[in-house]
Amino acid sequence: MAKKNVRQEIILDMDQFLITYAATILNPNDNLSQIVSDAAKGDINKLDDLFKDNGFGRINKFYNVGVGSLRNNNLGISEEDLKQKADQLAKDAINYLGSNSAFFEKWRTD
Repeated sequence: MAKKNVRQEIILDMDQFLITYAATILNPNDNLSQIVSDAAKGDINKLDDLFKDNGFGRINKFYNVGVGSLRNNNLGISEEDLKQKADQLAKDAINYLGSNSAFFEKWRTD
């Protein structure tokens, strides 16, 4: 059996949670994956402006998904290491979303 890429699975979960949330806030007929990716490129805090939700989506529907998974897979990780890894994971997840927006739109609308 092939070994699963845990990091890739976490990124996929983060992006799916984020896109699902975006569909409840934004026009679901738009290409939400691209809109979200473009808004967060360079600074995930820009999601707060896009969603107009004071950070709820960015924190609870995206960032904390990664934090929880990192904690579960790295028992005993220090808070400093956790924050660094979570910040990098969030950047990587946004980049992955941008590179795979067609996949996420198909997933979301099928």
